[in-house]
Amino acid sequence: MAATLSMADIARLAHVQRPVVSMWRQRAVPGAPFPTPRADGRFSAGDVLTYLSATGRGNNPDPELTSDLTVASSSATDPADRGDLLTLLAARAVLGADSLAETDVEDLLDDVEALDPDDEWLFSEVEGADVERLARTADAVADNSYSPAEAYEQLLAADPDPSGLTAPLVGLLAELTAALLGEDSKLVDVAGTATGTALRLAADESLTPPAILLARDLPSDRATARRTPLRATLRRYRVHRCEVGTVAMEDDWDLPAGSVILARVPDHTDPARADPAQSDPDHTDSAHTDSVQAAPATAEAFGLIDDLTLQMGPGTTALVLGPASILIDELPDALVGQRDAFLRRGLVRAAVRLPAGLLRGGGGEHLALWLLAEGDSRHLWAGDLSGRSLDAATSQQLLDDVVAVARSERQRAFSILHRAEAAKVIALSQSLVALDVSPADPLPVSAADDAARMAELLVLLAEPMPDPLSGLRPEASDAGGGGHGSALSATLGDLARKRLVRIISGYRLPRLPAGTLQMWTADAVATHVPAGVDLLALTTALPGAALTAPDDLVFTSTGTPHAVVDAGGGSVVAYPARILRVSPTASCSPRAIAATINELRPGTGIGKWRSWRVPLVSGSRREVEDVMTRIQAWEDQTRTRLAQIGELRRLATRSVTSGAVRFAAADCTQPEPAPVDEKGQ
Repeated sequence: MAATLSMADIARLAHVQRPVVSMWRQRAVPGAPFPTPRADGRFSAGDVLTYLSATGRGNNPDPELTSDLTVASSSATDPADRGDLLTLLAARAVLGADSLAETDVEDLLDDVEALDPDDEWLFSEVEGADVERLARTADAVADNSYSPAEAYEQLLAADPDPSGLTAPLVGLLAELTAALLGEDSKLVDVAGTATGTALRLAADESLTPPAILLARDLPSDRATARRTPLRATLRRYRVHRCEVGTVAMEDDWDLPAGSVILARVPDHTDPARADPAQSDPDHTDSAHTDSVQAAPATAEAFGLIDDLTLQMGPGTTALVLGPASILIDELPDALVGQRDAFLRRGLVRAAVRLPAGLLRGGGGEHLALWLLAEGDSRHLWAGDLSGRSLDAATSQQLLDDVVAVARSERQRAFSILHRAEAAKVIALSQSLVALDVSPADPLPVSAADDAARMAELLVLLAEPMPDPLSGLRPEASDAGGGGHGSALSATLGDLARKRLVRIISGYRLPRLPAGTLQMWTADAVATHVPAGVDLLALTTALPGAALTAPDDLVFTSTGTPHAVVDAGGGSVVAYPARILRVSPTASCSPRAIAATINELRPGTGIGKWRSWRVPLVSGSRREVEDVMTRIQAWEDQTRTRLAQIGELRRLATRSVTSGAVRFAAADCTQPEPAPVDEKGQ
């Protein structure tokens, strides 16, 4: 049968939105009509490729290279064939083969058996696949992708699990995990529920790949083992060349400090978990029905969490994702005690209700996130993101808050999480985010202190800001040739290979007391405000630590890329932040590079800093640096003003709203001048 495409497939092939294809059908190009649909409403793939080539429509410069993948991903493709194609792509990826079609089937089976002698993740699938019929298609899909692993992921995404997580949530979990992982630690993927997060971390070249453990319930016999979905999880890890150890749920995982456990608890709304008795129309008590439906899943969820806590030791953390209806929302009286038991033990450090729409299948369900770790058992940090979207700003705020709670950093402003007394949470048995929470900062000892500080801030804000560009004006120059669109640029990878820039990794530092030495952490780079660390403690923990040189650029490449120029130098840089040092002979401006990095889109940074394209200086580097320094001065002044306004707002929120401080009309009358006699005295 000839390959066919639907309208949605055509949009995916052309790299456009679905309505654009409908517009193409209505607005024909003279001499190149839109292909005629078949009786089933689908279109010949060959006709579509001819049309795209003749009209040049779409954003795919060479649709023929991706047509095989589009056809294989099409809804018309037999699911069994798609499964076999995934198997063959996996075999090609793990074997490093150049072609499957040119490999004898028996030789292929022998090679796979050598890699999987116990038939734990691949051999049975290859043995049962229609290799001779589908090998050429698998080769075409692999050859037209960046790698067989990328082709595997793209084909896997063609039929996504509706309960799978969206990319923003996977990115947030990956950044959280990266921030919590310690050196020489382990990352535990419980029951294959965090594979996407683990692979996201493994792809980040700026991180040392963690040792990954896959915790699972071991089947009782080999026949059952061949049917378990964890085979697909192991296969996916192997496709990406990740070495994964397996461990039984009941075994001792022997986790070192700094290890992170990632788990997802089941949802009681899953039809596969529903009680058949609930289909009886005579059941009219909705409260009873909800309680009965929720009870098995709630018990299973908290049973899983209890198993995780038994594996946690000092310095170990766990991120547990699950339905907000179990982890956050108010539970029936018969079930709330199971959640309260965890709160009494003090391991639930933070709980946040996430926005809706974070499941690939859509819908309005809310997920929730728990942070489990040892620490302050008297308080719980809770937050509610209902009604918000998980955009880059919200993700960064939540990341900062959760990491601060994990590290017991209370001397900071929290954006999303608020502190509540654990005893009060347990006593009220309400939704964890509906409780009256106490602010992170204590109330001032004296209202006069706040009034004096606000008066000081008002004076500072009333002062005019100096103009760093005073006396200068921009003029067009012929030196730029074709204008800004033709500016010279290069990738950081090319500059590093030519030794025009040098990348220096930050130090993995233990928790150090505050002090006066500037320290650039990932959070500090994002906010452009360095932290402070005690110099003596630093030299004790890390003798001979190298500091930044003047005009070194400090950047982060995880999540949303950020960069800042350390004008004065003499700062220590903490991993995962890194130093980019520009050679004096390079035609590069550190401040122009930093500005370019800060304009990159969220998600650009993970494992891709070498591909970042940065501008080159075609004229005088000194002149460029002078202008960029002056612009930076404007930004620094504005940032200082914003910080002052933020402090003023916080003081007013806690003092003016409570009535402790009020704003009275200022006395603007000027005193009359003293009389002057004839002698001017």
